[in-house]
Amino acid sequence: MSGMKLTLLDLVPVTAPGILSPEMMADLSKYLMDTTQVVHRQIQEGSVTIECEYDEVYSAPQVVSMAVSEAQEQELQGVFVNCFGDPGVRAVREKLKMPVFGGFEPAIYLGLGLGDTLGIVTVLKNVVPMIRGAIARAGLEKRVVSVRTLDLPVLELQDREKLMAHLYLECKKAIEEDGVGVLVMGCTGIIGVTDEMRSRLLADGYDVPVLEAAQCAMMLTELYARMGLYQSRQTYMDPPEK
Repeated sequence: MSGMKLTLLDLVPVTAPGILSPEMMADLSKYLMDTTQVVHRQIQEGSVTIECEYDEVYSAPQVVSMAVSEAQEQELQGVFVNCFGDPGVRAVREKLKMPVFGGFEPAIYLGLGLGDTLGIVTVLKNVVPMIRGAIARAGLEKRVVSVRTLDLPVLELQDREKLMAHLYLECKKAIEEDGVGVLVMGCTGIIGVTDEMRSRLLADGYDVPVLEAAQCAMMLTELYARMGLYQSRQTYMDPPEK
């Protein structure tokens, strides 16, 4: 099975230029097997970034359309919609018989095996209701005990110094004030932070896992594809013919 060749789609559901950077592409593939190829695509119409429910719904039609067309043109074995808000994910699952993930579920699922309490650190307060809704739908209110914000818009995440300063403060507060045992980055644009953040927290006496959403999503998509698994047709039924 280790020699199985897979092609996975990384679909960026926003139109902001520079979001699909070489750093992001490298970070996504960091832990994938050498035989796994990642095809990167970005929607051309939709929201510049996703920072509220309106943005998510505005971009979702393009996400669904592009995911389906890419699956027809490429021999795909899995799809990652590159956003913690999961725009269009459930709709794509109905159309495609392959593993389809956004950013939320994989990091949460992996984090549940690492500690009793999880905390999410995201970008803006506008995103918090979306995340709390996802937590409630997953029935995880007792395990995901904290959602904190950096008060940074997505487009400012590229300012590394500012990002790490804000992130360190909120991660430390989540541990000290909210009792968090595992930290999940609540935006797929927060990349390349795990080693430094773990090191800084460890220096303060806190040995806690730090999970990046995009990496977790690519890993879980790859794992499901290798196992021949995709979402249940009892939950994600084929759309009826009109």
